[in-house]
Amino acid sequence: MRAVPSIDIADASPEPAVVERAREPVARSRPSPLAPARDAALATVALVAAIAAGSRGFRDVDPALLGYLGATLVSTFATSWRASAFWRRPASAFYGRALLGSLGEPRRLRRTIAAAGRDLAAQSFIRRRSAVRWAAHLLLSFGTLASFAITLPLVFGWMHFRAEGDRSYQIALFGVPTIRFAVDGIFGWFLFHALSLAGGAVLLGATAFLVARLRARRHPGATSSFAVAPLVLLVVVALTGLALPASRNWSALFPVAARLHEASVVALLIALPFSKLGHVLIRPLQLGARAVKQADGDWARCVSCGAPLAPPAQQRAVADLLARRGIRLGSRADHCPSCRRRQVASAQADLVGAHFQPHVLGARPGAREVG
Repeated sequence: MRAVPSIDIADASPEPAVVERAREPVARSRPSPLAPARDAALATVALVAAIAAGSRGFRDVDPALLGYLGATLVSTFATSWRASAFWRRPASAFYGRALLGSLGEPRRLRRTIAAAGRDLAAQSFIRRRSAVRWAAHLLLSFGTLASFAITLPLVFGWMHFRAEGDRSYQIALFGVPTIRFAVDGIFGWFLFHALSLAGGAVLLGATAFLVARLRARRHPGATSSFAVAPLVLLVVVALTGLALPASRNWSALFPVAARLHEASVVALLIALPFSKLGHVLIRPLQLGARAVKQADGDWARCVSCGAPLAPPAQQRAVADLLARRGIRLGSRADHCPSCRRRQVASAQADLVGAHFQPHVLGARPGAREVG
């Protein structure tokens, strides 16, 4: 086992057992680069098998939607690869295991479900910043999810419509006939206009964020291509999607709108895991962080001022992660950021021969000084 060079910034103070492990040679441990590719291949093969089973051996797949189907398969491979690579990172895996562990305990499971409702569904963390921003994000996220929920079953051949007479249709799910509905009825109207409603929500949300970034263009990074390009792409997808029903009676315009919409959707699907829109792969990790913070037990505290630092499990995970990279914090891991700054100030004062020891607000009487 090959040892790696280390950066020793520990002092002579006693160290906890978890930091003592950092004094030993530690092998560089990294996830295998082949594992994400394997996971992506398995996910793509599983999706192809599901499409084949749900479309009766691809018989119900619409040839006009093959472009969307191919882009979806490419996006599935790329998204699965990116997600697997991210969640296999040691720091991410720690919170991922905490999230999975919370699902096995009834009390922690209730907390996790409640947090998912607040953070992932209601997105209340955005509402605390701005009500307008929160409304725009809800429109954008739910409009996009609704569009995928409606479009993907049609693209995969899992759902299609069969004409029953002149004014009614029947929905077939996985090749099985289900309900009939009238074209002129309320249900039929919402069913045939659902994509237009979802597209309108996406257009409003993406436009609101795009206008906000253009107004803040003087701020660093506000109008960078990484931030603006996904919004522009969403606007194009929504506009071309809304143009389809509007131009269906124009034989010259409808094919153009259809090709533009297909091209924009294909670009969106392929760029999804590599753009800012890929944050949907990371956001659930917040639930794992909450599970760690809400775990039973006392938090580790600063040995100088008594301020809470972090849950012991999280502190051990950070120490182990740094140890894999040869970084040894020593006893400084037991001090809060304020006390660490005091240590730096004291060291600088010793170097210049000055007497400087700033007082820490809220420090316990009689707490030991860090020199």
